[in-house]
Amino acid sequence: MKIEKLVKAFAALSQKTRVQILSMIINFGDDGICPCNLLENLKLTNANLSFHLKELENAGFINKKKKGRFIHYFVNCDLIEQLGNFLIKDCGKLNCKKKETKNA
Repeated sequence: MKIEKLVKAFAALSQKTRVQILSMIINFGDDGICPCNLLENLKLTNANLSFHLKELENAGFINKKKKGRFIHYFVNCDLIEQLGNFLIKDCGKLNCKKKETKNA
């Protein structure tokens, strides 16, 4: 995975509202979620939600698809898997096992 893609993805997740939105989209599953459903659960304006959805989409976390008259957002599991693999693989190089500490 290219470093630019990693930076863009992690930057998109550096905002609490975007993490909440992504979590909601993930939890909605394969059917996707309409932005109107997101607005019901978040204290955001339409413009603010649109901005955050655009940022998540630009980072590659979500895709959108028109269903009837509405647009639904879906999670891009490939990107999430790639980020997880990057962290696990690189953290493994650091030998991040918990070290036993001795009580004094």
